[in-house]
Amino acid sequence: MKSSIRISDIIEPIAGFLRRFHMLLFFLLVSGGLFAAIMVLISIINVSSSSNASSDNAIQGTFDEKTIKRVEQDTTTAAKPGSRPSPFVE
Repeated sequence: MKSSIRISDIIEPIAGFLRRFHMLLFFLLVSGGLFAAIMVLISIINVSSSSNASSDNAIQGTFDEKTIKRVEQDTTTAAKPGSRPSPFVE
């Protein structure tokens, strides 16, 4: 019966296992990392979208009707809002 334990007796089966399944282990490691990254990104998106929904309050206010009428009645050649021609139309 052997009373001494050699390190090479322990390392050889582990090295053989790694030599045989190194591609599978690499694939599993990369897949697990991608899965973890996707889950973290999804949780970040859910947190940010839920905080946006709670802070989506409409601003209570009125337009300055006097200024709007002055802009509509303006006859200068300067571009008015919405009066620019589209560059995509011939």
